[in-house]
Amino acid sequence: MAYRKVRSSSWSAVLFLGVLMLFAVTGASAEVSLIGPFATWGPELTQALEAFTARTGIGTEIIQAASWPDLLDKVITMSAAGIAPDVVYGDNLRIMELAEGGLLTALEGFIATSQINLRDYPAAVLEALRVRGKLYSLPTALSIHATFYNKDLFANGGVNPLPIDWLGDELEWDEFVAMAKKLTVDRDGDGIPEQYGLAAFGYQGGFNMLGMWNANDVDRDRTRYLGNTPEVIRALTFTTSLWLEHNVVGGIFLQSTAAMQPLQPFFLNNIVQASEQGTAPSWSLGILPKGDVRSSQSSFHSLGIASASKNTAEAGQLLRFLAYDREGTVLFTRAENRVPVIREAVRDYVRRWSERAPGSNPQVFTEAVNVLWDWRLVSGRGASQILNLETEAWNLIRTRQKSVADAIAFIEPRVQAALEGR
Repeated sequence: MAYRKVRSSSWSAVLFLGVLMLFAVTGASAEVSLIGPFATWGPELTQALEAFTARTGIGTEIIQAASWPDLLDKVITMSAAGIAPDVVYGDNLRIMELAEGGLLTALEGFIATSQINLRDYPAAVLEALRVRGKLYSLPTALSIHATFYNKDLFANGGVNPLPIDWLGDELEWDEFVAMAKKLTVDRDGDGIPEQYGLAAFGYQGGFNMLGMWNANDVDRDRTRYLGNTPEVIRALTFTTSLWLEHNVVGGIFLQSTAAMQPLQPFFLNNIVQASEQGTAPSWSLGILPKGDVRSSQSSFHSLGIASASKNTAEAGQLLRFLAYDREGTVLFTRAENRVPVIREAVRDYVRRWSERAPGSNPQVFTEAVNVLWDWRLVSGRGASQILNLETEAWNLIRTRQKSVADAIAFIEPRVQAALEGR
């Protein structure tokens, strides 16, 4: 499929492309290139690439993307100019859009000849990364959800610590709501709590928490928007009630004005650093509540090979080393700072964070894969527009200008158009 949309470029992007073209024409390097937003990553990325070169003799070049949107723009622009990067690291929004646009290589042939056993990856993760039955990238890590909670506020409120077993029956939705209400405290009676049960709950009123009620807002191949179905409306009615009915969402977790905050693992690094500096509350991790089922929404991070790569053999070796080889995956996922998917890297993750934050239950993040939910609506073409539309809908719901059903009906035609690339 040809990529349908050409994005406008800033002068800085044009200059960047010109430098790359000059570099390519002069033949100054035969290195395999890796593109991604790596500016804030740890030194383990360099260590991983050095280990790869030591093993294979293949040099590496990092192409920095300033952000996820910049990554998408650079891959599109460089591919069109004939100087595509070799290996692409991205989140599911960008990787799936590049795959749908024909800018990544389907990996079935590569996997068959590379001694990669797909059973070493969680099946649910691979399924989430497939685009119309084909795999265009190998997973490296998950941005999955768990609940950070303030142990002191729980103890002061007479609330038991959050459970940590995703497969257990504890913490059903009604119990969770009652807990959040008990942890919401209006000390002066002015109607504005000084302490809230929750700092937030999902994306813009809970659009990414639909899996708790077995609801899906798009079909498997992302061709039809299903947000206006009774199942989705019911799920959103539950999640938005935390604001509209129960008034338990507000405050800032790190300032101890909110007792809980469901978040992805990027926050683990933030709060551990704050703890080491003595500026964080006493905290730990627990599971999310159970609606009809237990689920934890995840974003997916992965590596693919650009379809216009001129170094596909070398790109395949780097992909395998970083996303499958035990030495490479441990180093890469340490730098990545998300939840790994390969067993040895998972063990390393739990060990490292248990040492840095004793008693914090970091395994809650790694075991969330057992109840993983794929918010497929935002995996691919039109995802950024759809996120903006859901923000628009949430603002209408939050300010009580429209009901959940009416707000979804209001954005429905435009979400469908975004799915269709219009």
